[in-house]
Amino acid sequence: MPRDVRRPRAAVAVAAGLAAAGVLGLSGCAGIGQPAPYDSPGINGLVIPTPTPDPSDFTDAVDNPWLPLAVDATWRYDVTGAGRTIGTIDAEVVDGTTDVAGLSATAVLTRTTIEDRTSAVTRFYAQDVTGNVWLVGEDLDGIGWRAGTDGAEAGLAMPADPRLGDGWRPYVVPGLPGAGTTIDDQSASMLQTSETGTGVDGDEAGTTTRNVYERGVGLVGVEDLDAGWTARLVGQSGS
Repeated sequence: MPRDVRRPRAAVAVAAGLAAAGVLGLSGCAGIGQPAPYDSPGINGLVIPTPTPDPSDFTDAVDNPWLPLAVDATWRYDVTGAGRTIGTIDAEVVDGTTDVAGLSATAVLTRTTIEDRTSAVTRFYAQDVTGNVWLVGEDLDGIGWRAGTDGAEAGLAMPADPRLGDGWRPYVVPGLPGAGTTIDDQSASMLQTSETGTGVDGDEAGTTTRNVYERGVGLVGVEDLDAGWTARLVGQSGS
């Protein structure tokens, strides 16, 4: 049976957003701000896709305005820490689609270089017909998971109707640390989320990341609270 998308524990302050000083000025909930949720359904009634989702419930494209993933789109972010540039993040939508549990998933390859150390991760997304975007798989450093395989479940990546205060789990994968995401600031054109990591046994590990999204653009800023760096969008194409 499908499972409800539920708020993680302490969802009132889980979030993944960035604060690019001067560009977005996020510090906590830095004035993107809306004191009350918009009049939208938020995540009410959403269910996690089953291991064998019905392809007719999904589209082949990801065009959610908060997370648009057009074919061949690219984004570049400058990473700064301790007052200096320490690296870059480059993301691109991979051409073609990948079959995940019968869905045509869109792959996004992200390469992060910080202090001459590079890592790469590919995430797979599928959008349902109402506009919600789901994370259905991930490959990182040779380790990967796919929704519907070995107990792994898809997670919400971006709701069609974001609402201040809503929280959810971005994935559920047995044996891997978990996470919870919460919308903690919102305006008509900007959205800030926070992400809290959890241990394999589900214990809270604290807020680690903040992300900021711009409507029609996607992710424009990231702040890693543990590592002490921020990233801001400096260039994009194809979106």
